[in-house]
Amino acid sequence: MSRCDKDVIIEKAIELGKLLANSDILNDLREAEIAFLNDKEAQFLLEDIKKLKKNGDKKEAGNLRLKLLKLDSYRRLLEAQETSKKLIEEIHGILNYYINGTLPKCDGNSCANCSRRCMSNE
Repeated sequence: MSRCDKDVIIEKAIELGKLLANSDILNDLREAEIAFLNDKEAQFLLEDIKKLKKNGDKKEAGNLRLKLLKLDSYRRLLEAQETSKKLIEEIHGILNYYINGTLPKCDGNSCANCSRRCMSNE
């Protein structure tokens, strides 16, 4: 790889990083994290869950986790985390496709329009 190619790749990676950092998906995640951290009830529940787990009371910790799951701030955080995780997985899949020629869930059914040889058919 020439130095020019490497520089272009790094430049594009920086560009992608900036796009991600400023995306609605990651902004939503940051806002959800802030809301969760500022939710006193959620933080008390989280601390109690940690203490109960440390003391081996997993049943009561599980009961408190159910209460935590009912809080809007926690559900919003989980949804935002899942959405951002899916985006990162999709980006990873695209990179993997162009590097290795396969999609993350590559199988005979998903490669109908694949211009590369599917590794699952080997």
